[in-house]
Amino acid sequence: MVMTRAANIAFKPEHKITMLCLSSSGQFLSWADQSGSVSLASVGKNHTLDVKGNWHAPGTVVGLCLRGQRAYVLDDVEGLFCVNQQGEVDWHVPVAGGGFSLHEGPTDMAVVDALGRLLRVGYDGSPTDLTSQFEGILKAMYVSEFLVLSFEDGSVKALNGSQVVWNRPVRGEVGESITALGMDASGHLIIGREGYALVDGEEEALEMETWCLNGQGLLFRSDLKTRLTHITPGLGSVVCGFDNGSVTHYKDNQHQELLNTGFAVQSLMVRQNHVVVSSWFYLFGVEEGSEPWKIEHQGMPMLLESSNDGSICFFAGEDQNDWTEPEPIGFFSLKSEARDADPSELTEWFQRPDTEPERSAEEIYRVDETVENLLTEEERMLMEKPPVIGLDSLHAALDDFAFASPDDQAQGTLNVDAESLLDDLDDQLSSMAMMPDEGLFDALNEEVVAPIAPVPAAGEDQVVTCDEDGTAVVLLDGLGSEDPQNRIVMWSWVDSTGQEIATQARAKVRLSAGVHRFELRICDSEGQWSSDTIQLTLK
Repeated sequence: MVMTRAANIAFKPEHKITMLCLSSSGQFLSWADQSGSVSLASVGKNHTLDVKGNWHAPGTVVGLCLRGQRAYVLDDVEGLFCVNQQGEVDWHVPVAGGGFSLHEGPTDMAVVDALGRLLRVGYDGSPTDLTSQFEGILKAMYVSEFLVLSFEDGSVKALNGSQVVWNRPVRGEVGESITALGMDASGHLIIGREGYALVDGEEEALEMETWCLNGQGLLFRSDLKTRLTHITPGLGSVVCGFDNGSVTHYKDNQHQELLNTGFAVQSLMVRQNHVVVSSWFYLFGVEEGSEPWKIEHQGMPMLLESSNDGSICFFAGEDQNDWTEPEPIGFFSLKSEARDADPSELTEWFQRPDTEPERSAEEIYRVDETVENLLTEEERMLMEKPPVIGLDSLHAALDDFAFASPDDQAQGTLNVDAESLLDDLDDQLSSMAMMPDEGLFDALNEEVVAPIAPVPAAGEDQVVTCDEDGTAVVLLDGLGSEDPQNRIVMWSWVDSTGQEIATQARAKVRLSAGVHRFELRICDSEGQWSSDTIQLTLK
C-alpha cells in the first residue's frame, strides 16, 4: 500500500500543455499549449474551470504569469503581451531577439531575450530604463526587492531598481556554472554552483552558498554530493531539490532529507508545512511528522501551481510522445486527508472513463414525439394501421410456390417444395454475405514502410568575423537534419562544457573570439538519441 491524495481532472486540452499559472488566491488559472493557444479561466467552488477567453500567440509561449485577471505572455517571436480575461490584447512590448524567459517581480517583470539580454517592463507596459546593459543571462529571479541575474561565465549580479548593488565574483580556474538560484525564509540569496574539473574524469566541485545582499556578504558555503537544482523558502528556512531525487530541509547549515523520489526533481513548492515535488511521472509530498504520499500522472508533471494556502493545486505535464493524446490538467488539495491505496489505484483518476449522466425514470420512459413530427401524413397512417397477420398473408408471401390441391395435402398444411425453398434462401444469404472489397485486400497486402531514423545535421564548420566589441551573434541551425518521417520529438544544443543552451532546432548565441564547439542532439519517437557537432572559429 502507498499513501496518496484524491486527484481529479480539471481540464482536457486539445494540445499538450507547456505553461501553467495560478493566481495566489487560487481563483484564476491560465495555461498555454503546444499550438501557442493561451486560455484564461476562473476556478469555481468545486474547482471546476470556466474558460473566459482564449488568445493565440504568434510564436511559442516561453513565459506566463498572472496579475489580477490579466495574463502576461512572452513568446519567442514578437515579445511580451498583456491579455485580459476576454482573450483580448491590452498592450504589447516587442522584444527584438525574441523572448527566452519571464520573471514576475513585485513592481515589474524581468524579460530575458534569446540572446541573454535584459528588459524590464512594468505591469502597465512601461519599460524601465537600465543604467547598464546585460548580455549572456542564463537565470533570473527576484529575491525580496532585488533582481538577481546569473550569467554564462558563472558571475552573479543583483539589481535594486536599475542599479547593480552586488556582484559575486567568478570562482574556479576553468570556470563554473550556476545550477540554481533561490532564497531562504530570511530573504538571503541561496546559490547552487558547479565548478568544472580541470581534467576529464576528475570530480567536479558542487557547492551551496548563502549570501546577504544587504552588505554582509557570504554567510555560509557547504559542499554537496549531488547537483542542487531547486531552492524555495519554507519550513522556517529553505527546502532544496537535487538532481538525484533528494529533497532536503536546510537549517543551521545542515541538510536533513525529507524524501527521495529516485529521479531528478523537476519542480518544488512549499505551502505552510507541506512540501510538494514533481519527479518523473509522479507528484511526491510530505508534511512534517507525516508519512510521504504520491500521485501518479499520465505525463511528467513538470508544471505545478498552488494557491497560497494549498487549498487547490493544479499540475500538468506531458509524456514526450507525439503519438499519444494530450495529458489532462489535474488538481488536488492539500487540505484533504492523505489515504492508503493500492499502487494500481494511482492511475484511476485519469483513466476513469467518461460516464453518461444519470437519467430519471421519466426521461427514460417518456413518449418522444420528435420523430413522429417529422413523418408525412401517409407515413403516420401506415404506422397507425394495425399489421395484418393471417393465413391469407402467408399465402401471398409464398405465392411463387405451387400448392397441391386440397385432396393431395393434409388439412392445415401447405405443400411447399422444400428443396426449391432452401436453394432460394441459400442464394439470398450468399448475396448478403459481407465480403471484403478489393480496397481492404489492397490495404492488407500493402508493404509496411520500415521506420527511417532521423540524421542530425548541425551544419558545416564556420569561420566568423567578430564585431568591433570582439563578439558575434551566430545562428545554430539544425533544420538541415534529415527526418523524412517527422520522427524527431526533442532537440538539444549543448556547448563544449556539456551545458544545454537551447531546446529548439535553431538558436542564436553570442560568442567571443576563439574556437567554439557545439553539439546538436536529437531524440526520435523511439527514444533513440543521435548527435552531430559543429565548430565555430571567431576572429
